[in-house]
Parts: sequence; C-alpha cells; structure tokens
Amino acid sequence: MNQNHSLNQQPTQFTTVTILFLKSLRPNWVHLPKPLLKKLHHSTKMSTDLVFVKEISATAITGKDAWNRPSPQPITISVSLNTDFHKASVTDNLKYSVNYAVLTRHISDFIKSNEHKNFKSLGSIAEAVSQIPLDEKSGGSELAKVVVRSPKSEIRADSVEYELIRSRIDPSANFDSYNVTKLRLLTIIGVFTFERLQKQIVDIDLKIRIKKDDPNLDFHKIVGDIVDYVESSNFKTVEALVFKIGQLTFQNYSNVGIEYVDARVTKPNAFSHVEGVGVSSLMTPKNFADVEPLAVDFVSHDKGDFNLPVENEASQDYKGDHVAYIAIGSNINQMENITKALERLKTYNITLESTSSMYISKPMYHLDQPDFFNAVVKVSFSDYSPHKLLEILKEIEYQHLERVKEIENGPRTIDLDILLYDNVQINTSDLIIPHKLMLERTFVLQPLCELLPPDQTHPISAESFHDHLQQLLTNKPDDHIQTDSSLLQLIPVPRISTKYNVMKFDQIHHKSQTVIMGILNMTPDSFSDAGKYYSSSLEEIVKEAAKLVQQGAHIIDIGGVSTRPGSVEPSEEEEIERVLPLVKKIRESSDTKLANILISIDTYRSSVAKQCLEAGADIINDISMGRYDENIFKVVAEYGCPYIMNHSRGTPQTMSKLIKYEPNKNDDIIEYIIDPKSGQQEGLNNPELNNFLNGVSRELSLQILKSFRAGVKKWQIILDPGVGFAKNLNQNLAIVANASFFKKYSIQVNSQGQDASRVSHSSSYLSFNGMSVLIGTSRKKFLGTLTGKLDSPSDRVMATGATVTASVQQHADFVRVHDVEKCKDVVVTSDAIYRDIM
Repeated sequence: MNQNHSLNQQPTQFTTVTILFLKSLRPNWVHLPKPLLKKLHHSTKMSTDLVFVKEISATAITGKDAWNRPSPQPITISVSLNTDFHKASVTDNLKYSVNYAVLTRHISDFIKSNEHKNFKSLGSIAEAVSQIPLDEKSGGSELAKVVVRSPKSEIRADSVEYELIRSRIDPSANFDSYNVTKLRLLTIIGVFTFERLQKQIVDIDLKIRIKKDDPNLDFHKIVGDIVDYVESSNFKTVEALVFKIGQLTFQNYSNVGIEYVDARVTKPNAFSHVEGVGVSSLMTPKNFADVEPLAVDFVSHDKGDFNLPVENEASQDYKGDHVAYIAIGSNINQMENITKALERLKTYNITLESTSSMYISKPMYHLDQPDFFNAVVKVSFSDYSPHKLLEILKEIEYQHLERVKEIENGPRTIDLDILLYDNVQINTSDLIIPHKLMLERTFVLQPLCELLPPDQTHPISAESFHDHLQQLLTNKPDDHIQTDSSLLQLIPVPRISTKYNVMKFDQIHHKSQTVIMGILNMTPDSFSDAGKYYSSSLEEIVKEAAKLVQQGAHIIDIGGVSTRPGSVEPSEEEEIERVLPLVKKIRESSDTKLANILISIDTYRSSVAKQCLEAGADIINDISMGRYDENIFKVVAEYGCPYIMNHSRGTPQTMSKLIKYEPNKNDDIIEYIIDPKSGQQEGLNNPELNNFLNGVSRELSLQILKSFRAGVKKWQIILDPGVGFAKNLNQNLAIVANASFFKKYSIQVNSQGQDASRVSHSSSYLSFNGMSVLIGTSRKKFLGTLTGKLDSPSDRVMATGATVTASVQQHADFVRVHDVEKCKDVVVTSDAIYRDIM
C-alpha cells in the first residue's frame, strides 16, 4: 500500500452509536459478537460516521468457476469503514477524514497487480483487500467491512458474495459469510391441488455465516447440493423448504464451522397481483438437534464432472475412418517408453499422423516424483469404437509397457489418454470424451493446441481450445496440486540424459538461456574460413574443437560441404572422409567435456547423416530442408535425432536469384499467426514483409509435413529460417528483426481424394508454436555489405554480435557462430537484458 497517502488522518474508536449506525447500513451487522458490543458500549469517544466505496469493478481469478475452470471473473468490491469526519465537515477539509479516492485507487491497484494470481476463493480476496482500509500506518480505520461480489461465478444464481468485517481492536469481532443471491430453481410446492400438477419457480437467497474462509467450504458444491435436493423433492409449504435448506447445509458441511444459515425463499408467481411471497429463517445447529437426519437420495454432480450426454456405443456405427488425439506421458525412462508406446500403436493399425512438441512438466498431486515428459499425438484408424481404442491403449500401458499403478497419480512408465475422438461426446463410468481435465492442465492443453486450428471449439464450453489455453496460461496453479504449471519444451537427444541436455526452452515466457552452436568447417572453400582446418591434422582439429567447448559452445557444428552461393559440392566419399574421423576422434577424447559435447553434422546427404549418427553425432543440420535427399527424413526418424531444417531454395548455384516471395494463392492452404498467450494475431502492416515471412514459413511447413509422413516427430525439428539462403540484404535483416514470427506461424493444408466409392476430405495442421528457432548470421555477406567489410569475413564479429543480440531479443533459442568466445559475451549480456538470466 502507498505510504505517502493517508486514508484517514484521525483514527477513531467505536461506540454504541456506531453500532446503531452500522445496523442501519446493513441489518446483519446486528450479529456482531457480544464481546465487541460490550467493548464498544464502554468506549468514550463517539464515532458515528462511515465512509464507503461501492462496487469497484475489477477482474480476478477467484478459484474454480461453475465450469470447474480457474478462469478470470468479473467482480465488484465494496468497502465500508468507520471514521469521524466531524472536523472535516466543519472545516471542509478532506485531510480530517478518509480519502475515498485514495482508498479506491489502492484497492484497484492491488487487484490489478495480482490479476494473474489465483486467489482460490472470494474470501481470500476479501481478506487481502481488508488490510488496505485497516492499515494503521496509512491512517486506516479500526473497523472495516468488505464485500466481494461475483456475478458470473455461479451460473444458477444472480451473484455470490463473500462478506467480512475485520477489527483491529478485537479479533473476536471478525465476521465472515457467503451470500448467494437469487438462486432460481424449479420445484413442486404448495398445498392446493393445482400447485401439485407442475413445478414452479422459487427464488432462494442465502447468507451462510462461517468462522473463517475454509478451503473445504466450496460454495459451488453447496449450491449444487441445494439445487439437486430442491429440484428432486416436493414441498407443501415454503416454511418446510426453508427448513430443509438449513438442515441440508448443516448436515453436509458440519466440519467447516458454519455458525448460522439465513435462508429466504420467495415464490414470485404465487399471486398475479403480488411481486412475491415467502419466508426467511435464521437457523443454527440447535434448530436441528432433535430432527431426524435428512435422507438424501438424489444424485449429486461430482465436482469437475462434465454433464455430457451418454453415447450408446451399441447403437453407433463406428465403421470407417476416424481421427483421435491422444495425450501421452511418462516419468520413468521417459523417451524410451514414449517411443515404445508409439511404435506399439502401429501393431494395431493405428497411424501416427503428427505430434506436438515434447514438454517437461512438474508432477501433479503426488509431488515427490520425477518430472514428466508430455506430448499429444494425432492418430488415425479404421473401425475402432472409442471404447475399443481405450481398450487398446490400456493393453499398451499395462501389458506391453508393464505399467504398475502403485498409488494414484504416482510414477508411471506410460500414460495414454483419449482427449478427442472425431466429434464424439461420451460420458460413461470408464470413458469421458472430451477428456474432462484437459482444460485445467497446461501439459495437455498446450501441446493439444499445436495440433488444432484456432477456430476449433470445445464441444461443451463452445469456446475455442486456443482461448482456453490463453486463460490457463495466465493462471497460477494451487501449490499443493502442482508446484509450477509452466512447461519446458525439450528436444530429446537419444545419447544423453535430460539432465545434461541444454536444449530445454520455455516457449511461453522465454526465460531459457540461448544455446551457442560453434562452427567447425572441414572444407577448403568455406566463405568465412576457407581451408582453415582442411589441411590440419586430425589432432589439431580436435584441439580446435576443445577450444570451442572451452570458450562456451554448447554444440559443435561440423561441416564437410560448403553451402555458400556458387559453391560446388564434393563427392559423398570425400564429405565422409572430411567429417567422420573427426566425430569418432571427439567421442574418443580423454577430455570429458569434449567427449560429451553435442555434435551437429552440417549435411544434406542421408548416407553421411547415417554414418555420423552411428559414430556418435547427435544432430543433423540440413541446409536443403530435405529437398536434395528425401531419404534424410527416414534416417532422422530412425535415429530419433534432432534435425535442423534450414530454409533454402534452389541450389547453391541458383539460390541467389530466387528471392521473390509471392503471397499464398492456394485456396487449400490457410495461414495463421498465433501466440499461445495472446491468441490469433493479424499480419504485419507491410504486405511485402508478410509475403516474405509467410513464404519462408510456408515452404518450411510443407517440408515438415513431408518429414512427418516419413516418421519424423515434431519434437525433433529445430527451425532455421535460413539467413543468406535465397534472401537479399533486406530479407536477411527482416529475419533477424522478426525471428519471433517463426514461433507463431501456423498452417492448415486441406486436400481432397477420391476412390471408387467416395470423395474424401482431409486436412493437415502444423503450428510453429512450441518449436525452437536457430538464427545463423555469423560473418555472412550481408553484414559485409552493411559494414563495408566485403573482403574480410573475420572482421565482421561486431556486426555478428549485433545480430546475435537482436536474435536473443526476438526469442531465438540457438545462435550459430564462428567466434564463440566473443559471441558468448554477447549472448550472456543479451540473456541478462532480455531474459533476466544472470
């Protein structure tokens, strides 16, 4: 709270007059505890005045809403506090009273600064707000009332409120209650015959006085219980209905310290000439001391369950082709078991169409266990019903991968859950589709949204899945459920454990360190360091590799083919002779850091890639994005290695002329720009730049979709928009200035096929959300053009450093550089500035 602004220059005490005034403000203030009443009776200083602020509009996360989502809700906050503004009245000077403008601003600022915090209940909001008018250092009052009202949290009532009174002079004065306004229900009520023929409306208002804000007191559950009971029962009198509401509440919630229930029931349609008739009653546990317990035989809706229609699978025809989305997770030998599960799907004639990125998530509920790997996959198959698909997944879990369920939500070798199946909705005891918990789990919803276009809506909420993800990403989890709901995107490396894998990135908040790839060219004609290592002995080159590691390289990129414009490729045998011995020698090194360094092979040849991977290489860096040798996709899929897909056009001999990028003219291709936190976005206000960025992304996407058909997983791919490859000076600068674009582009490709019996329609969707981006500008010609250093690539270090800083600011995950030692300083500084990493 701002200490520079006093709320009240003259704190006062309370007297009987204060109590009478407070009673006039709100009748229920009469329920103040007797100790406080007694103390106030003996107070010597009169304080008869109140300052109040009514219904400050705000938005806050109040816990779970009626749909069981922790989504932001509109609320209003009203505050009343006791003061003595007699002197302010006489002098017409506000300094002698409470400044309600300052009070309002402090409350609004507090809620705004906590807009992403999950307060978990209206009560915790009211408790936090009450400290503002009670702050003695800022001239606050000794007694304050706060009412937090939510008009949208409970869909069956006009509003719910949490009301409290807090006193600095006597904690026993504290008063808490939940208030429910105009809960409108249908029930049979009345003594006349015609009233027994059909249900009529009753309006219920509740005030539930409690000792404190208890997390076990879920007002949604209380409302749900009352709704279920009243609408499944019948009553002759309103008096009996009121009594049963009180009895039901005390009976079901005896363990949460309810002191009284004040219930009012109104029949609005009892008489045509009357607004409404009814009764109210203030009830305590004593009212039910000698009453038989209420027999509750209605079916209550469990918290969190969707009220979905039940599909009768016996009457459904599931012959034909189907698509499903399956969540996959493991926290025991994660990648090994996930790979086995996906391979096992093939044995059931289930085709893996595409995957999300791979994510690391913190465990939920049972917190003392290893982190999970999570992804979502899209599969297709024929003739399997939803329950048959479930049966197959359980066979894979428990028979093939030998999952043992020792404790609920505990460690598991594999977990396979059906999220979506066509457009089917099912609610049975063993299967609910759509999966009922997907909307509250980032490790499910975030990867799922990578596989669904932004206009696809959840069949129950009627909101798009992407909108649900936006809401989820702004919320914080309950600490006792999950320590942190944020995800780390992982690029798995089969050779090393996750602990030593630096390729883990926060793709939402962008707080992960930038990975440095050091360049080691084994060619006689590289544009930047021609022949530097080509004539050196293997031992000397290994020493140079060790130097790169010592200087800060996380990855060494070994190239045996020059890809500069105009270069001529060597034979496959010569390329192998240049790179393979070096890979082997590095892996055999006695220098532990060097022996374990990530090795990338800069090649577009599948046979070179295969032999180097066999010898211990980790990553394939393909400047052709699979265009020169499509078999490289099969090699990448077989070895499960990371794959850098570098955008290019033509060949090194022709690419410099292929720099015109046209807008999308194919009606079967739909392009989107999507940010997971802010949703779908408009294109940049520059048609030429849009055409360029979309054109590069579109060409990358079509090759990625090809790689999927060869078995490559999305989590293997690193995007490189290809600075210097089929780009002019302005286009190269545009890539650096807009590198974050390549994490937002998404594409939907529609296709139509026809066989003898029917025309089929299908679509493929690919999102760059969740993908890592590599930017390689080091010493390139466009920097020489800018700086006038066309003849000396090694003098372009400062220019390279500028582009590295820009790349870090634009959320690039990797930078590929020649001058590792100098560029590391740039990366470390840029990470500190833009990512708060020090």
